[in-house]
Amino acid sequence: MKKEMLINAVHPEQKRMAILDDGKLVEFNIQMAVRDPINGNIYKGIVQKVERGLQAAFVNYGGKKDGFLPLRDVNPEYFHDGKDNGRASLKVGQEVIVQVLREVGERKGALLTTYISLPGRYLVLLPNKPGGGISRKIEDEEDRRQLKELIGQIKIDEGFGYIIRTAGMSRTKQELARDYQHLSRLWKEILKATDTLPAPSLIYQETDFGVRSLRDYFTSDIEEILVDDLETFRKMRAYCRAVAPRNLKMIKHYKDKTPLFNRFRLEEQIGVIYQEQANLKSGGYIVLNPTEAMITIDVNSGRGSNKRNVEETAFKTNMEAAEEIARQLRLRDLGGLIAIDFIDMRDRKHEAEVEKAFKKALSLDRSRIQLSRISKFGILELSRQKKQSTIQEISYTSCPYCKGRGSRPSLEYTALSAFRKIESHAVQGQYASIRATLPHEISDYLLNQKRQEIGKLEAAYDLSIVISGRADLAWDEIRIDTARKEAPSETDLEPAEGGGISDQELWEEEGDEREIAAAPAPREPETPNGTPVADTAPPPAKKKSRRRSRHRRKKTADKAVEAAAPAETTEAAPAAAPVNGEIRRIQSRETTMAEGEPETADAAASPPDPKPASEGVEMPAPVTGYPLEPFAEDDADDELPF
Repeated sequence: MKKEMLINAVHPEQKRMAILDDGKLVEFNIQMAVRDPINGNIYKGIVQKVERGLQAAFVNYGGKKDGFLPLRDVNPEYFHDGKDNGRASLKVGQEVIVQVLREVGERKGALLTTYISLPGRYLVLLPNKPGGGISRKIEDEEDRRQLKELIGQIKIDEGFGYIIRTAGMSRTKQELARDYQHLSRLWKEILKATDTLPAPSLIYQETDFGVRSLRDYFTSDIEEILVDDLETFRKMRAYCRAVAPRNLKMIKHYKDKTPLFNRFRLEEQIGVIYQEQANLKSGGYIVLNPTEAMITIDVNSGRGSNKRNVEETAFKTNMEAAEEIARQLRLRDLGGLIAIDFIDMRDRKHEAEVEKAFKKALSLDRSRIQLSRISKFGILELSRQKKQSTIQEISYTSCPYCKGRGSRPSLEYTALSAFRKIESHAVQGQYASIRATLPHEISDYLLNQKRQEIGKLEAAYDLSIVISGRADLAWDEIRIDTARKEAPSETDLEPAEGGGISDQELWEEEGDEREIAAAPAPREPETPNGTPVADTAPPPAKKKSRRRSRHRRKKTADKAVEAAAPAETTEAAPAAAPVNGEIRRIQSRETTMAEGEPETADAAASPPDPKPASEGVEMPAPVTGYPLEPFAEDDADDELPF
């Protein structure tokens, strides 16, 4: 069996690392240029707020969201009273040096700490946390004793702490000392940058993906490291020459024309990482569903079910699933609370075997894991340390159509929702036109299935509705543009000069009209030879308006004089309606003229221009060096003091 590490870095937009064990993918990591990881970066920040209820502070370190700093992770050197209680000592506006423990999430800010850790190849340096320890994953007592003796021979600066990583096993004193000296020099450079850079600002950032992969993923059983990018190859050799020169020959530059991952047939295995389902050898499969609260994993027998021996089928499928689940957790880098629904088994011995196999498979994981036993419901719970964003979060973005839900509303549901929005605008009665822009499928549905309802809206509220489609809109996106109706002009709102008439005059006018309507039409006189005589009679009286003014006002003296003098008209050219005495409809009037106050002739003759219709509103330089990150919990939290 041969174990290899492959570094694919020819494309700067995306860099990938894979570790193969006899051709099978066992470790995978990826970095996208558009989303550089900030895990392990060191910043100079400013305290923005201290929440006593949360026992935490919010720190502006230069990110989009303020970072979350638990007070238990605040070094006492930042407290004004010098005591180890951050309740009232950390002040708003105070500058602090923080390191990112967990990257920013969709709804959460970055998790910060003031206890800086600088991981090396064999050691983790703790500049402001004195003491020493050894990773708990080094369980052999003889190995732990030898490491204590070796580290005791190395001079550690006062105030510095350290942790020996699992990679430090079987290493010489010179290798451990070389790694410590490198980390010590790096910390001094960080302190110099801290004194010169303002807050908030980035102080230290990991520089190269290949070097970080070599530092964190390389193990002694790896026989070969292939790198397809020349610049990355040189950086990895420089780092290896500084901390582990005896492994220098393992790093090789891959120059073949065939892409590196294609040569080892890795693309298909990597594709499974982004799928919801992972198949098992026996025909069964597991389904992984990350959610906001936890990650759920379901085990199914699939084609491997055997109706004759259900218990044996369940046990065999669960054993395969235990190994595959541990592998998928590493490849996808899934962290947090995880619940696994194994197939129910009646035999308690079988459950114990599955638990044992799963624990063994998890021992290869670099992250810290807490594991429970299978419950009576067949559920096994565990928690896995989340070091960075998952592989899917790094590579994917949320779907603009389903907003990350994985499903979208049906055509009918979306179309009816859009129609209700149009209807809500129409019933307001203040729009002359409504223009709705939707995806083509939705607009086609409305124009074909809801044409009658749209026509009723147009008729009921005296407006026009225009439906159009666009290909670039999300499935449930609708854009509505409206144009208001023209406001009535003031000429239509105010009566003309002397414009009111009394009830008595109205009845007199109506009586005159009744008399005119009842009188027979006069016969034209004729001459003895039968030719009509020229019309010399006066023209008939003009009908008077019967409209009644809503706001009655007393007739002025001018009105009485003008009403007494009838207008003379001819049959060929009827006279225009008089200005004085014309009755206009009053829709709204905020102020009225004082009783008896005369109006000017200019105001009546030259009314103001009508108001235009309202337009429709459219809806709407840090330290660089070898990459650093907070030391893994298997090396940090698992420390054992001497």
